[in-house]
Amino acid sequence: MLKPIFIKYSDWNKLNKEEKEGIHWRHHPHIRTAKIFTLLAAFLFGIFMLTVFRNRRVHVNRKPNQLEAFTVAKIFVNDHLKQPATSVFPKNSFTANIDTARDSYRISSTVSSQDSSGKMQQNSWTIHLAYKGGDWANPKSWQMLELNISK
Repeated sequence: MLKPIFIKYSDWNKLNKEEKEGIHWRHHPHIRTAKIFTLLAAFLFGIFMLTVFRNRRVHVNRKPNQLEAFTVAKIFVNDHLKQPATSVFPKNSFTANIDTARDSYRISSTVSSQDSSGKMQQNSWTIHLAYKGGDWANPKSWQMLELNISK
C-alpha cells in the first residue's frame, strides 16, 4: 500500500505533466489548501454559533413560572439592600401568588445580609411585580409595583 504524497505548491510547479497526472487529485496542493480552509471556516462558524446562542434560552413568548419570577424578584430586592454583596437568599424557600391573567406576581421570602454595623440580619420581604413581556430573565421586562422589606 502506497503512502499518500503531500506536495507543496512550489514543488507541484516543478513537476512535469506526466508526474502531475500520476499523483492522486486529493494530494494536489490546491485541494489540500481548500480542505484546510473549509475545515477552519466550519470550525469558526461553529464557535460563532455557540457564542450567539450561548446564553439564549427559551424565555420569550411564554409567561414566567414561580421560580423564574423569584429569580427576578431577588434582583429587585438586592437593589434595595444596604450591602447587596453580602445578601444570601434561600434557594427555593418562597411563596408566590401569581395572576397570569393580569401578569401580576406577588412573591414573599427572606434574605440575610449585613447591616451598617456589619452584623448579619435576616429580613423578610414581599414584592409585587408586573410582567411586561419579553425575556423573563431581563429585569427591564418587569415593573416593580411594591416592595416591603421588614426585620
